[in-house]
Amino acid sequence: MKKRLAVLLIGLGLVAAACSSAATEETTTSTPDAGSAAPATAPALVGVEDQMSDGTTIIVASVELPSDGFIAVHADNAGSPGAVIGNSDLLPAGTSNDVSITLDTPLDGTSIVWPMAHIDIDGDGVYTFVPPDNAVDVPGVTADGNVAVASAAVTLLPSRGPSSLEVEDQEGLGLGLLVASVTLPAQGFVAVHADADGAPGPVIGVSKLLAAGTATDVEVIFDEPLDTSAMVFPMLHIDMDGDGVYTFEPPDNAIDLPALLDSGDIAVVGVDLTVLPSTTPSALEADDQTSDGTTIIIATVDLPSNGFVAVHADSDGSPGPVIGVSELLQAGESTDVMITLDESLTASAVVWPMVHIDIDGDGVYTFMPPDNAVDVPGITEDGNVAVIPVQVNL
Repeated sequence: MKKRLAVLLIGLGLVAAACSSAATEETTTSTPDAGSAAPATAPALVGVEDQMSDGTTIIVASVELPSDGFIAVHADNAGSPGAVIGNSDLLPAGTSNDVSITLDTPLDGTSIVWPMAHIDIDGDGVYTFVPPDNAVDVPGVTADGNVAVASAAVTLLPSRGPSSLEVEDQEGLGLGLLVASVTLPAQGFVAVHADADGAPGPVIGVSKLLAAGTATDVEVIFDEPLDTSAMVFPMLHIDMDGDGVYTFEPPDNAIDLPALLDSGDIAVVGVDLTVLPSTTPSALEADDQTSDGTTIIIATVDLPSNGFVAVHADSDGSPGPVIGVSELLQAGESTDVMITLDESLTASAVVWPMVHIDIDGDGVYTFMPPDNAVDVPGITEDGNVAVIPVQVNL
């Protein structure tokens, strides 16, 4: 048995390429107990795919063993198996799938590795293959007589840390979030997660791809606008597969993993987002009219949120000072809105009724620019201020 195995190994050039030592018929191996058959070495088969790794482990997709044994991972030596850089735990005879093997020393770059089947010849459950003097657990052999070995390219995954992000509580229309500063060790994204009982929940928006390094004022647009104020969780994610597309659908497709802080914690913060009332689309219609100078009538007002109609005096053909404000109007359509002026008109004039939104929700019209312009004008569907000129004849 010893002679047959030694001749086979020499014929394949295995020991010279894989173990850096020539085998001879005098190679020492352990001998099974008298009367017991040596473990079968064939047929064995190794299946492995090119993969991405953090450099500390590799995954062997499948291994078939005729007897209990191991997978030994060999480094590349000019296109052939070289030194052993890691081995699996003892595997049972039969088929094992997705075998994770921790390497003795992490890979320091993209590498070719050679997983090889070995048989536990002496049955002690310990991988022993140090040729030429102690080559006990010899390689497994395929059905056609070749050593059961395969090669795979291992690409190092990008680093997940250290990362950092800075973002403040903010208010807006619920369309998105502005992240003040992001620092990434590799290219990645900011993903904004909804709140799930005080923790990050489903993703509601993702930034564009960000380069490694620091980026400022990163805008994340939500997939759907938020209609109420809420806490949200911006989180950094690394583009682990390097395809420039955010992919994180745990548990089965969580590819672009969260980035890590210096502490090793996930780079995520909770942010209070105050959703302001929408200002668009706003609209109003009013006819030129005759009045006693104390009131004007607005035929229709359409509001996206609660608000007001403020009547501005004319200032060289544009809206000037406010001379009257309606009561608080509800979102939706209002008709025949009567507005009492603060001071009666003393002569016929053009006035400018304008929609304003109750941004702070207090039901009180507040618009004193530039320092206290709270209840900003409503905006029409085409992006203009919702205001029209109306001729008032006394």
